[in-house]
Amino acid sequence: MTTHREEFLQNCLVLDTETTSDDYKVAEIIEAGFSIKDGDTWNIFQELHKPDLPISPIVQSICYITNAMVADSTRFLDVNKKFQEITDGFQYLIAHNYFYDMRVLQNHGVNTSSKQWICTWRMVKKLFNGDESVENTKLPYLRFRFALNVPISIICHRAGNDAYITAILLEYMLDKLEQEGVIDPNLPYGPQVVEWLEEPIIYRLMPIGKYKNWKMEDVPIDYWKWALNNMDSLNENADNYDPDFAASVSAAVSKKFEDN
Repeated sequence: MTTHREEFLQNCLVLDTETTSDDYKVAEIIEAGFSIKDGDTWNIFQELHKPDLPISPIVQSICYITNAMVADSTRFLDVNKKFQEITDGFQYLIAHNYFYDMRVLQNHGVNTSSKQWICTWRMVKKLFNGDESVENTKLPYLRFRFALNVPISIICHRAGNDAYITAILLEYMLDKLEQEGVIDPNLPYGPQVVEWLEEPIIYRLMPIGKYKNWKMEDVPIDYWKWALNNMDSLNENADNYDPDFAASVSAAVSKKFEDN
């Protein structure tokens, strides 16, 4: 009999893209990859794509994808229907910092608006909120911080490989959520994970700026007044608006007024 956990994982497409820029507005896909659960195994799929503009040396140095490697490859835009068909076959799309991949795919003609995205980056941020032993939330770091069962031969910053690492991270996080009682194994997993992720993360420590690592409620009120007028992370119209940070600021300011 298939468990709720197994049913959820079989309905997950874990994906990643390697691109020419960290700005999704101009980024071109040079490799698309994904990982799919088959029994106890996560299978890896990835394909190189030639961009319209040359791959910069900086990007090559990160993902080790050279212009020579993609010279005979097809443009992603010319085969996007194939990737669309793959995404259409799954209920949940999983990515580490999903916003970027979602926007890049959208710009390349892949519509995922009918799908439920789940972000492992947010899962880590939420579950380990305030845990100073988790020094950052980047995938290569988390692979080793959590001692994930990933062969050392699987290098980071290749699309299929990163999708595979993300899949292993997802399973690790499900283990933690089960242990914390966030997930009831007797109920479908997807809705439980989505509901938990939709709740705001109330930061215990200031994540950025001159008061970084201060307790949120200890940050001076004058700084919050300045931040509300100057920080994009608190501006709902900005691309990097952070609703969790906004909720955390609101909670910290409210506590200050209550204490006074």
